[in-house]
Amino acid sequence: MPRITLAPGADENGLAVMLADLLRQNIESKPHKNRDLLAITGRIAILAEDAEVAMTLHFDHGDLTVYDGVIGVPDVTVRASSDVILALSNMPLTRRFGLPIPTFKDKDGRKTLGEVLTAMRKGTMKVDGSGRNAAMMLHLTRIMSVNG
Repeated sequence: MPRITLAPGADENGLAVMLADLLRQNIESKPHKNRDLLAITGRIAILAEDAEVAMTLHFDHGDLTVYDGVIGVPDVTVRASSDVILALSNMPLTRRFGLPIPTFKDKDGRKTLGEVLTAMRKGTMKVDGSGRNAAMMLHLTRIMSVNG
């Protein structure tokens, strides 16, 4: 059974606690997400620049440890505002393959880019290492999404 734990000291990082709880709830409520958790091995550093907070997600064959700060050499580094980082959990996914859907409909029914994609387009969200580790980011997006 996969485990999601906070490393010592990470319990003082509010964003790390929130993200660990979100991931734990998603795994518990949607057991099919265990496959994605089992598929990731490596480190993803997440930096919420507006809150001056950083964390490292260390995935190891189904076990996830969340650290305060950047620990080790991350395979992927995500830099964005805390709002954009949390918006990853609202990213809609396709039903069949669980891929992120790049467009959304706003309250008036117009197609628009979601908050995450808009931030990437404007350069306020940067993801380093995702080209080499696209599968890792896809699995993380599927685990984080409350929609899939």
